[in-house]
Amino acid sequence: MTDELRLGLGLWSGQHGDPTDAVALARAGEDAGFDSFWVTEHHGLPDGYLPSPLTVLAACASATRRIELATGVVLAPLHHPLRLAEDAALVDRLSGGRLLLGLGLGYAEHEYRAFGVDPATRGARLEALVGALRAAGTGEPFSAPALGLHDVRVTPTPARPIPLWLGGYADRAVARAGRLADGHLVGRGEPDIVAAASRTLATVRDPADPSFVRGLVVTCVLDAPGGGAAEARAGFARAQQAYAAMQRGRVVYAGLAEPVAPADVDAHLQVRGGVDEVVAGLRAVVASLAAWSRVHLVVRLLFAEPDLGTALTRVATFGERVLPHLR
Repeated sequence: MTDELRLGLGLWSGQHGDPTDAVALARAGEDAGFDSFWVTEHHGLPDGYLPSPLTVLAACASATRRIELATGVVLAPLHHPLRLAEDAALVDRLSGGRLLLGLGLGYAEHEYRAFGVDPATRGARLEALVGALRAAGTGEPFSAPALGLHDVRVTPTPARPIPLWLGGYADRAVARAGRLADGHLVGRGEPDIVAAASRTLATVRDPADPSFVRGLVVTCVLDAPGGGAAEARAGFARAQQAYAAMQRGRVVYAGLAEPVAPADVDAHLQVRGGVDEVVAGLRAVVASLAAWSRVHLVVRLLFAEPDLGTALTRVATFGERVLPHLR
């Protein structure tokens, strides 16, 4: 039975907007009653997709007081492990112990080429990195030979041990999260994907274990006044088309391709409709994870769209009309 439900706002990825928009949205999420604010990462895309999530979260730390600041996810193999540990420790300090560090492998080949990283090594690097980050948080000297680190130290230390989550869909990635991490994030909360992850995780982690969190991102459009539904669908359509293009090896993103038809967009939304339908849909998602002691539901309300005002209104409306029914 779920003992703890936390509700996150995400995923901010920066297209079309000023990076300072993230600060305003994190503050709006806190005011609306969300428990966490999530950002993500890509590189080399022409529309300004966020390349440095921890830098943005450092800015958000100074404008918020309560909300957890989370990465969903840092593309871990592209980062120098010592630099990542130091940056994470500082963001956690600046936020007063509010960083949740989600790590993943990514999938875009051009990013690995740009950083000179062999993608064949990425799984092993991620596994080694989890242990290295935990050791780094102690402030004591440590070594991680698999990452080329020998007798190094990270100071200052984080405000507390930073929760480390892993993302991924493949059975191997999901099992890795269950073995090594404090949580697993499903980035696309389709029912069959969530169920498959549950089955794999349960082979390596007791669902009743209160030290582990089941996290998932659910894409949601609220068809109600203040929900900004038309803008949300248009932004989501641009993003979906771009993801598919990147996976085919072409670097295109939002604004560089025509949106797909709205009907096609709705097929990719996990939850949509009026207030009652959205509440019922999100409750059903949570119910599907009832076996897990701790659940963190990240509601994807932020898309590739240029108008900050519409997004701020959407967040406030969701906080007023939907969140109270999920507590």
